[in-house]
Amino acid sequence: MPWKETSPLNERVRFIAAMLETEESFSELCERFEISRKQGYKWRARYEAGGPEALADQSRAPHSHARAVSPDIVQLVVGARKKHPTWGPRKLLVVLKRHHPRVALPVASTIGEILRKRGLVTGQRRRVRRSEPYANGLAACDAPNGVWCADFKGHFPVAGQRCHPLTITDAYSRYLLCCRGLERERGWRLLARSAAGWA
Repeated sequence: MPWKETSPLNERVRFIAAMLETEESFSELCERFEISRKQGYKWRARYEAGGPEALADQSRAPHSHARAVSPDIVQLVVGARKKHPTWGPRKLLVVLKRHHPRVALPVASTIGEILRKRGLVTGQRRRVRRSEPYANGLAACDAPNGVWCADFKGHFPVAGQRCHPLTITDAYSRYLLCCRGLERERGWRLLARSAAGWA
């Protein structure tokens, strides 16, 4: 015996038809159609308000968006961008706030989204690498003290001055030979030569 195929709309119409024709109680009717009484009351109210057409599935999308940007603001943003085609969202926002101080403007990311949706954003140019990276830079280090590596690890403030930590390591063993804090990233070759006596 084949399965019976039915749609939710057909079941709702059948439920309303049974409700209008039958003498059984509303609770028994809901139980027969395997729905809750709350669901049954919902379909009955829809049918009474709009007839059989109201029993169809309705969109669940919200009727209004609390964070939607008004068309006037969109037009303001697009107009500013067309006047200054190279400006980004942050700069546009600063200028728009200056010229329209009483208007509640969206944040820079929303302005960027408005521009992107209207095709007013061009992709960033890719940076061209000037030199090829070392493919096998440390291949020559096949024994300790064969190759040393000197590297600055950024900088951070210490007692009101910048400290630039320099590390000198053995490339083969990764052993740290020297770590010194320097005032600037110059003159480190002298330190590297002096460290040669410690190895």
